[in-house]
Amino acid sequence: MSRLVNVGAGGGEISWHEALKDLRADDVLLLEPGFYELPAKTLFSNITIKGTGSLPEDTTILGCVNLATDSQFVNLENLCINTNNDSNSLYVPAEANTYLTLRNCVIKGFGTDTAAVAINGKATLELYSTVILNGSVSIYADADFRLEMNDSSIEHVSEEFGALAIEGHGTAIINNSRVYGSIDTFTKTNAEVDLNNSIADSMLLQGQVWLNMLNSKLLSTDDTCMYITEETWVNIVGSNFNGGIYLDQKPHVIVQNCQINRLIAVNEAVITLSNSVIINHADFQDHVKCTARRATFNGGADYQYFLALGDYALLEGHDLILNSNGADLAVKDQAQMRASVIASSDSSITVECGQKANIRLLGMKWTTKKK
Repeated sequence: MSRLVNVGAGGGEISWHEALKDLRADDVLLLEPGFYELPAKTLFSNITIKGTGSLPEDTTILGCVNLATDSQFVNLENLCINTNNDSNSLYVPAEANTYLTLRNCVIKGFGTDTAAVAINGKATLELYSTVILNGSVSIYADADFRLEMNDSSIEHVSEEFGALAIEGHGTAIINNSRVYGSIDTFTKTNAEVDLNNSIADSMLLQGQVWLNMLNSKLLSTDDTCMYITEETWVNIVGSNFNGGIYLDQKPHVIVQNCQINRLIAVNEAVITLSNSVIINHADFQDHVKCTARRATFNGGADYQYFLALGDYALLEGHDLILNSNGADLAVKDQAQMRASVIASSDSSITVECGQKANIRLLGMKWTTKKK
């Protein structure tokens, strides 16, 4: 039977250390505002801890919250967890089979490469209206996981480490959230990632990953704003990219109703574009295959070609819109382009093509420039 345990320094309450010594399964600890230092070897199991202040920072636990290996659940609500050394703020061990739920919490990392939230074992991590600061949420290779992130944020901008690092086997569902930094998967990752109505700085997708991205945005202006490699499967709908999508190795990518600044694909990438706009530049090389329907290819001032195909790349287009803005179209080597155009800002475009290139462009005037 669960107990309500009032913890604080006032009358009718017990002290924090007394409460820790007498923890029982299903206890609900109600912490009055203040700072609570957590002994180093404390393990939590089947417990709920709630702060009673107006804000999460009113009730701060100093230290690392470690889950016991036999814990079935730990619930944290309206709290701030602040590690006071270079260690995880929240840690789920590899032997665990548990739920970790955070509601209206602030989790502060140490500001290094040590994860603020470290998930191992079999675990469901639920983040509701929660903020992760100065550290990543890291799901490691031995994890069998489920992540649900709603109305939350992770703030860990780093050139070396992802703000949300997903390895292991499982599902990550991110709704109405903000990731300040990168969302990364790894070679050993075997996961489905659903990103809905959310914003991140950038993404790195590798391993056996299926990404569903809906009404979301990536803010980085780099060429690799979104880097997709290995045999990943990606479905993107209604999303915007301030930088470039870069495809490498053998990904399969479907893009619908999106706006992309730059699109670059190499090796054996397979792309389907529908009702989408490439703002500045598109480049397909090697054995890339792209099917585009009602897609717009625009040229930018910084690029010689608004659309370039090389090696054995193939573009099949239907009802395209081509706006060169003074740039050329390049179909080189043994690349092929077969497309129909329904609209263009140009009366004619210049196509630079190789001796063995194969181009068939219907619906507008074009002239060939051999090189």
